[in-house]
Amino acid sequence: MPMLHGCAFPGCSTFTLSTYCVEHELLVRAVKESERAQAADASLAADTALAADAALTAAAPEAAAS
Repeated sequence: MPMLHGCAFPGCSTFTLSTYCVEHELLVRAVKESERAQAADASLAADTALAADAALTAAAPEAAAS
């Protein structure tokens, strides 16, 4: 049978069946989602930079030939 224990968030004295109390569970999820969004933005920026570099590299021989 599950037993109540303290929330794992530092300084929280709320008892819960989960790792975090409801308030801190929402906070932890929001932080993780924000980190995922930042990682996705960084990946998108890197992909965009690579695509721009590839476009410039492809256009460079044409410019030199003119």
